[in-house]
Order: sequence, then structure tokens, then C-alpha cells
Amino acid sequence: MRPAQPSVSPRTGWPVALRNATVVAAAVAGCAHGSSPAAPGPDAAATADAPPPRPDAPDAAATADAPLPDAGCAISAGTPVTLDGVNDLADYPAAQQLTPGAMLGSDGVALSWDTQRLYITMQSPAFGSAYEPLHVYVEAGTALAEPVPSQGKEYSGLTPQLPFTPTHLIAVRRVSDAGTGPYDGVFTPDAQWTTRATALVDGTDVFAATDEISVQVPWASLGGCPHALRLAMHVVNAQTGNEWKDVVPATATPWMAPGGDYYEVDLTGAPAVTAWALR
Repeated sequence: MRPAQPSVSPRTGWPVALRNATVVAAAVAGCAHGSSPAAPGPDAAATADAPPPRPDAPDAAATADAPLPDAGCAISAGTPVTLDGVNDLADYPAAQQLTPGAMLGSDGVALSWDTQRLYITMQSPAFGSAYEPLHVYVEAGTALAEPVPSQGKEYSGLTPQLPFTPTHLIAVRRVSDAGTGPYDGVFTPDAQWTTRATALVDGTDVFAATDEISVQVPWASLGGCPHALRLAMHVVNAQTGNEWKDVVPATATPWMAPGGDYYEVDLTGAPAVTAWALR
């Protein structure tokens, strides 16, 4: 039985049935954390707008303009989305929208793809703070082995617990450059997630507002032509008692090992949430 963080009740029509186990809210202390993570660093405690305590990682040579998959790739045509940073969530079909756990308000998430890119949008008041990032962890491949729990990228003194071992981290925030260089990008696990393998450019790949962040990532930056993804995402809120918010799936527990649940997504099929598997 996995503890689940208390959150606003999911919206009507939540497409994925949760496990039949009874969720015991008292098992998780506080609104969005367990006892395992360390307290936020001084920068996080002082203000939600504080940048991470160490400089952003240097870029690798790659950029978001990497080549797209070839015509023989099995990724389905899916549903392309035109992102512009203005109420992008409404541009996704309803079947591709879902409700996160540990919400800060009337938050929402949507995900789609086509043969060229993966598209993700999250609406949350968390983005009113310039440096609270959306972190999307994916394990991408033509076939997925048995999941192995791991840890994600440290940010503001906090390191999330993950129920699988990601191959990539999509990391974006409203203000990319806190004075140490751009942050937005696709990171790889090298050197504890400090390698930004692909830069994501504001206004081209990332569209940010005070209540919403959207990002589009070429498949070439996620392994070329993956057939399947494991996926979990959250906002690093970095406030004592509310370190991680807007978790996806709603039963993810980045504050407590082994990290709760995750989605497994078949990229060769339809992108509707009902086609994803909750693991």
C-alpha cells in the first residue's frame, strides 16, 4: 500500500482507475512530503523565487534543433498541438487532460505527441514564482525492462524519489536564466543529472506564463524513436511541508521512496489518457 499525498479531489471523469487499495492520507505527514527528504536549502526557505543553490549545468553541444525521427519510426501520428503560452491547456483534446495530485489550486495537466514531438502543458499557480520548475521524468525506449527505483535531480536542496530509472528529465521554469545561464532543457543522468544534453529555447520550445508552462521536445532529444515511455512529473515547490506539488500521476510520492506510481505510455497507439497504464 503506497501512501498518497492529500490533494484536491480529482475532477469528474478522471480517466484512470486508481488501485483498489485504501489510500491512508495520515500515512504522509504534511501536505506534500514524507519524513525522508531534507529541509529546503536557505534559498528556498527565504523565498519561492530563489534560484537553485548551485549554478545551472553547462550545456552539451546539442540543441532542440536535433534531427527528427525518420519516416520508418513507429510513433503514432497522435495529436499535434500548437503551443503559444496562451491558455494552452484548452488546445488539447479533453481525453488527453488529467488532474494532478497535491494541487495548489484548480490545476491541470495535458500531454500529447505526434511523429515529431512530445507536448506537455501544466497549469498551476506555482509558476507565479519565477524559479519553481516543472520536472518531467521519462524512461524512453523501444522496449522497457523491469522498473528499478531511483532518485531524480537535486533542486533547491531537494532530491525526489522515483519508481523507475529515467533516461531523460525535461526541466523548465518560468524564468530560465537566474543569472548563471539558461536552465530549460533535457537533462541526462550523467553526473547526478547535471548534464543538459538539449537546450530548450523560450518562445520556440518553452512557453511560460505566471499560471502555465508548456514545452515541446523533439523525439531526437528523447532517444530518437522510442516506442514506450515511463512518465512521472511534479513541480518543485520548495516550501517546508509542501516541497513537491502538482504530482503526476496523482498517486506519485516523490517525497517518499520508492516514489509511488507512474504512467506507462505506448507511443505507437492513441495518446488518450485512458490508453495509459498506471503502474
